Amino acid sequence: MEEKIRRFMEETFLFEFGDEITTSTDLFKAGVIDSFGYVQLIHFLDTELQVRYSDDEFLSNIMVNFDSLVASVKAKLG
Repeated sequence: MEEKIRRFMEETFLFEFGDEITTSTDLFKAGVIDSFGYVQLIHFLDTELQVRYSDDEFLSNIMVNFDSLVASVKAKLG
């Protein structure tokens, strides 16, 4: 699951996790993702992993970096 999300993000947003952009980097502040990209990411999680977020969760800052995103998905999947 984690690798699938990583691959989607790197291919969709055209970057690679590494020295400059780590899994704890705020992807919005780094300019990797914007609001449209965020919608794409949430759609991917819904369609590929069947992970659904409420409007409140969607609008919160829980998923600004890869680490928090993965933790959130793991919590949703139980």
